[in-house]
Amino acid sequence: MGILENFQERVQKQKGRDFLEAAMAASALAAYADGTVSIEERHRIGNILVNLRRIRIHDPRTAIKILNGYVEELQADPEEATAMLLEKLRHLSGNKEAAEVVAGIALSISQADGEFVYAEKMQFAEICKTLRVDPDAIEPVLHEL
Repeated sequence: MGILENFQERVQKQKGRDFLEAAMAASALAAYADGTVSIEERHRIGNILVNLRRIRIHDPRTAIKILNGYVEELQADPEEATAMLLEKLRHLSGNKEAAEVVAGIALSISQADGEFVYAEKMQFAEICKTLRVDPDAIEPVLHEL
């Protein structure tokens, strides 16, 4: 089984709104960790959404609306928005497979511009802690995205 097929199989099990919201929350947190959302990060998010559309999990327009709303909230009030977005991640903390996929999405976005700076590392660690996922176990998931 190829990498994309493995990713598709893992994600197809995650059809609920909680998964979509958590994936977009992790995406927003990862992308905004350094205070800006780069073009590379937006492009990476777009690629992830294309993969989700290909396997007919979620409508990318809905996902983008959710993501943009989360980024706007982070820009307006980073502290309050971060707490709210981490709460969305907690909904998946009991589902190991979903949590690992969401953490993999966050790591992929964090590394999209070729750098993984301190703020991004700290945000990724917080995402993993909230999801109750071992950060060291996420690297293999990353290759599936």
